[in-house]
Amino acid sequence: MKHRLINALVVALVSLMGTFLLGVPTAQAKPCTLSAIVWEGYTDSSFAQRFEEATDCSVKATYAGSSDEMFTKFRASGGRNYDLVSASGDITERLYKAGLVQPIDTSKLKNYEAVFSPFQKAAWNTFDSKPYGVSFAWGPNVLVYNTKDVVPAPTSWDILFDPKYAGKVTIPDNPMTIADVALWLGMEDPYNLSDDDLAKVKAKLLQLRPSIRKFWTTAGELANLFQSGEVEIAHAWPLTYTQLKEANFPIGSVSPKGQLTGWTDSWMISKNSRNADAAYQWIDFILSGEGQKGVMDVTGYSGATELGVKAVGSERAKELYMDDLSLHEEIAMWQSVKNYEKWVQLWNEIRT
Repeated sequence: MKHRLINALVVALVSLMGTFLLGVPTAQAKPCTLSAIVWEGYTDSSFAQRFEEATDCSVKATYAGSSDEMFTKFRASGGRNYDLVSASGDITERLYKAGLVQPIDTSKLKNYEAVFSPFQKAAWNTFDSKPYGVSFAWGPNVLVYNTKDVVPAPTSWDILFDPKYAGKVTIPDNPMTIADVALWLGMEDPYNLSDDDLAKVKAKLLQLRPSIRKFWTTAGELANLFQSGEVEIAHAWPLTYTQLKEANFPIGSVSPKGQLTGWTDSWMISKNSRNADAAYQWIDFILSGEGQKGVMDVTGYSGATELGVKAVGSERAKELYMDDLSLHEEIAMWQSVKNYEKWVQLWNEIRT
C-alpha cells in the first residue's frame, strides 16, 4: 500500500511538472514563424535577427537556386508552406496568373513612399493595375574571374570561349541564361526570341558547352568552385564576388556594357499566408534604412529605397548606381517569357 501511494505521488508530480514545462514557452520561442522562399542572402541573420528581436516572429528561409525552383516549390503547396517569396521579374507574372499571391496594400507599409518612384507599381510586379509585389533589391548578372589566373583582365563575355580556360568555366543552371546569350549575339530583345533566334542561341551554347566545368545553382556553391580551383571564370551574381572578396580570394568583376541581364526582386505575399501581418512587417523592415543596408552589405546588390541611400551614404550609393539608376536602365531585366516552355526544352538539351 505504501509503495502504491509513493508511486502515485511520483506519477502525479511528473505529470504536474510536464504540464508546467509545456505551458511555459522558452525565452527563444516565438508566437509565429514567417516562412519564405528566397534568393540567397535575403534573410541573412546579420539583419534578420534585428527583425526577430523587434517582432513576435522568427524567420525561416528556404534558398532557391533558380526562379523555376522558386515557383515550383511555392506552387506545390498552393502557397501554404510559404508566407513570402522574393520573386524576380521572370516569375512575378507567373505567380500572379497562378493565383498564388495577394495584392499589396501599400497603406500597411510606412516605408513604401521611400521606394524609388520608378519602382513603385512597376511593370514587373503590377498586374490589373494593382501592385502584387514590393521592389527591394536589384542588380546585374556579371562576369567574375580569378585575378591571379585570368590575365589580362577580361573586358567582354568572349573570354568564356577562350580555349585557354576550357574546363574552367561555369554558368548558372537557369534557362534565363538564354537571354544573356541572345545579348552576346546582338539580339535586340532577349526575352522575345523566335524559333530561329533560339536555334542561334543553341548553337552558341553548344560551342561553349565543352568549356563548362559545371552549371552552378547557388552563390555559395559557386564560391566553393572558385576556392577549390575547379573554375576560374563565371557568369555570376554580385553576391559571389562579395563573398569571395570578404574571404580575401583574388576575385575580379566585369560588367560588359550593353550585354547585361539582371533582376529587380520583389517581395510577394502568399494568397494563403498564415502570417500576412508579419509579412508586411518584414517587407517594411527590408525597406527601412537598416534592412536595405543589411541586404546590400551581405549581397553587394543595389537597394531600392531612398532610406537605403541614406543608410549607406552617397558615395556607396553612387557606386551601386542608386543615385541616378542609370545602370538599372541599361540592364535587360528578367521578365516573363511567352514561349518559356521552348526555353526550358533548349536548356535541358544543353544541360544534359
